[in-house]
Amino acid sequence: MKLKLLFFAVALTVIFSSCKNDPNRLSVINSESFHESIIHVDFQPDQTTTVLDSLAEDSVRQIYTKEQYNTLNQIEEMLSMAEKIRKSGSDSLWTVLSNRWNEFNVEITGNGQANSATNKVFPEAISKWAELNVALVKLSGEVRFGDAIEKMLHGPENSLISERLLKSVIYTHVDDKIFINIIGPSSMEYQHTTGGNVRLMQETDYPEGDVMTLKSKCGDKRFMDVFIRIPSWAVNPTVTHGNVKYVARPGEYTQISRKWKDGDEFMVDLKN
Repeated sequence: MKLKLLFFAVALTVIFSSCKNDPNRLSVINSESFHESIIHVDFQPDQTTTVLDSLAEDSVRQIYTKEQYNTLNQIEEMLSMAEKIRKSGSDSLWTVLSNRWNEFNVEITGNGQANSATNKVFPEAISKWAELNVALVKLSGEVRFGDAIEKMLHGPENSLISERLLKSVIYTHVDDKIFINIIGPSSMEYQHTTGGNVRLMQETDYPEGDVMTLKSKCGDKRFMDVFIRIPSWAVNPTVTHGNVKYVARPGEYTQISRKWKDGDEFMVDLKN
């Protein structure tokens, strides 16, 4: 009898362990955007609003090809699925969406090269693709979606991402869990749940350089969990605070859980 119970316990452990390590299993984060008024960014093209306004004005008379219509429809379907998953946390639906996203990502980027032959790279599709990836990084906290946004921000499609959309994703949060999803010169100041304001600042010339210094400004010490996205392409990345090193792996978020104080500085080096 004892042997049977032991076998049953081992089997359950294996099952739960395999579920935990399943790459298709969704861990719902559901981080929220901060109000755009508390976020300042220093790397968004000035012409963004003009380009997007022009697209909006032309949208009424825009005539899509059949393939372009299908492209927009595919992205809209994925956006709808993301909203359903946000509410239900369905692993099966997440697997379907994840597989569709992987296929579409290859098609729309051409494995890192814009491929006009697919007829998927046109302004409205890129704008919707950006919107989808913002929704997915907030939903799941997975680095690949931040990578996709970053690729657009620093590529020829950057003028198709509005400042409002960028501000909705560069910093997100769940209470005092702060997610830095996009690396770039910027700052954010918010009211901590225990009172008092906390300001986080990114100082960097990224993507020209590979180093970002994260600084804090606050009146009193405040406990925060800060998660910094480490891009998948990073090479031997490091995150340090003085002599303290934090775990930093390509394709993951580095977690910094501590009482932050005024003047704290953390160095994020993406290539070593």
